[in-house]
Amino acid sequence: MIPFMPCLRKYGWCLLTTLLLLTHSCQCKKEHVDPPSPPVLPQDTYLVTSIRLNGIPKDSFVYNNRLQLTQRWDYNPSYRQWQNYIAFDYNADGYVKTARYYNENNNTLKSLSQTDSLAWTSGRLMIYSTRYRNLGEEISGYDTTSLQVNAIRQFTLAGSKDTFIFDNGIFGDMVQFKEYSYQQQDISLFITHNYVNVIGGTLVLEGYQYTMTYNSQINPLHRYLSKNPLLLQAVTADLQNNWKGYPYLASEHYVTSIRYEEVNGASTTLPVTYTPFDTSAYAKEQRIGNNTVISYRYKIIKP
Repeated sequence: MIPFMPCLRKYGWCLLTTLLLLTHSCQCKKEHVDPPSPPVLPQDTYLVTSIRLNGIPKDSFVYNNRLQLTQRWDYNPSYRQWQNYIAFDYNADGYVKTARYYNENNNTLKSLSQTDSLAWTSGRLMIYSTRYRNLGEEISGYDTTSLQVNAIRQFTLAGSKDTFIFDNGIFGDMVQFKEYSYQQQDISLFITHNYVNVIGGTLVLEGYQYTMTYNSQINPLHRYLSKNPLLLQAVTADLQNNWKGYPYLASEHYVTSIRYEEVNGASTTLPVTYTPFDTSAYAKEQRIGNNTVISYRYKIIKP
């Protein structure tokens, strides 16, 4: 038995050394395992409740408990308060399905003036309107409007690029449209055209083109305007000239530069700067060039 002892000692030391190396290797690997990432804390939700243009109230919004934008109010400068409004309902996937227009006469009586029923079809958004009179008690007529949308339901065209003839050319012709082009979820190009040629009258020709660039900051209005072309048109409309406007308010991100061109050849590039809140990157004010300031008020929903 004695001659075998050196061999046993030799193999024993080899076995012990191997076990120590394996143990050290396992400990090293264990020490370098990254700890799990902490859970992402829920963020505050900022809901735009009103928009002012150069200090003058322009839009006011009401939301339901599902954070859907359900009412958009107009400001009446004569009474200095919010007055007429549109009420919206949405389908299961969040797209607008009905719109009801209310007017307040003499700031005392509220009446339903119009109801729109919307049908989203391939490449089209059909709007079937019923108009009312006598404080909404009687129907005064019906109308049908078609808006063009692309394959992912982005609103692309209102009106038509075709020439419309007044009564077989007796009165004249016209071309009126607003067109939107997109870079992903941002409106990169907006073209508007208003041509009305009445025989014996004064030719009306208005045309504007906006080419826009953006930063990475999310625009809180986008989630609401992108699925509601009626709301988009109301919010982006200019107070003084219906054929101009603020199409970048409907984009996913904040605009940083606007190339503005008129049909007569005049053009300018407008820089856009922001004044954010101390506790958020959302804009308190948006300054476009030297003459336009858009300001926002918010309702903050805590998680």
